[in-house]
Amino acid sequence: MPVQQFGELLSDPKKLIRHILKVTLIALALAGLALVFVDQQASLYFAEQEVKGLIRAPARILTDIALSEYYFVGSLLVWIFCKWIGPRLSFLQTHLDRVDYYRRWALNFFVALLVAGVITHIIKFTVGRQRPHKTPDFDPYVFDHFTTHWHWHSFSSGHSQVIFTVATMLSVAFPRFKWFWIPFAMLICLTRVVVHDHFVSDIIFGACVGYVGTLLALQLMRKKTSNGIY
Repeated sequence: MPVQQFGELLSDPKKLIRHILKVTLIALALAGLALVFVDQQASLYFAEQEVKGLIRAPARILTDIALSEYYFVGSLLVWIFCKWIGPRLSFLQTHLDRVDYYRRWALNFFVALLVAGVITHIIKFTVGRQRPHKTPDFDPYVFDHFTTHWHWHSFSSGHSQVIFTVATMLSVAFPRFKWFWIPFAMLICLTRVVVHDHFVSDIIFGACVGYVGTLLALQLMRKKTSNGIY
């Protein structure tokens, strides 16, 4: 859905629910297909020595771009600047409306990371899927439900959730560059498969959680606070 339509979507709860259900069902269907036809094969491919030697090292560096702490701290710093520092700067006096917009955007960003992150951890704990690197043959069907151990938190991908939350929020703030944010997020998601921390199905649904969680957070901020951006 085009970013400019988020306002219309969030103003109609029924339309929002339908959109979220549609996106979630599509993601579940794609994840299911990946589970059956792609997960193990992709993991085996990226384990081949030639492939591994070529792309694993850069993938390991790129994958850390999706660490959530960068964006929690970044959004908090933007909020602090726009709330207390920006309004006091003389060269920004003619742009106070924009400063206030970015203050609200940063707060929405922080809440989106929280909401999507909570959803992700509930799914991880409930599903309890083993990470690919913990099985010699990358068996995608090994589960231990309701466990807190990191080795059993493959589904869904937290890094994918984070980077799609980031991509969605950056598309809201800078829609002119949305052609870049989403493909870049997809690339970062793929690195999770390359380094064998996740299967393909994990990153598909993780991306869905990032997007849907962001919409839920935007709706929460719009309905329950005076800091909504739509």
